[in-house]
Amino acid sequence: MKKHTEEFGTQQKVLELALESLENSSKQSPELSREERIWLTQKSMKTICSILKDNLKVLLETANIEMFNEYLNKYKPLEYTMEYYFQKPLKEISLKELLDGVVITGGMSNWFDTIDYTDDGNHYTMLITHSLGLNNSKINKMGIESMFETYGVRVESTISEKTIFMKIFKN
Repeated sequence: MKKHTEEFGTQQKVLELALESLENSSKQSPELSREERIWLTQKSMKTICSILKDNLKVLLETANIEMFNEYLNKYKPLEYTMEYYFQKPLKEISLKELLDGVVITGGMSNWFDTIDYTDDGNHYTMLITHSLGLNNSKINKMGIESMFETYGVRVESTISEKTIFMKIFKN
């Protein structure tokens, strides 16, 4: 305080400048990154769950795929996630935004080892790799396809035990 009083004249002036600086710095908080926004979105949606990948693989291997498909068709969780994240109806989100949203949420959820897409002219190609078995491929294929079909674009998928390849056609 003594050092700054010498510089600014009085303790009152030092306190005023300090409070003004504090107020200004709180107004200039940095904007959240996309990843930080999706973490906050997932937290507020109560979707974060901590489970070891090997345990999840066992659960997925014993999952009832038909029941899960009924759940996807009824509740459309990925559509909801995208609308919540982008804060607008699904139809107002661009196709590229949806692809980015799937990549961001898929990467942050740790369901996948890799997830990305390329623009291949008349379609996008999404490649997903994972180590959670065939049922994981089936479940994620159903969920992602459902969202794109609700959005109104055609999707062709090929799956294996460790990969999901999707062609998402542009309209």
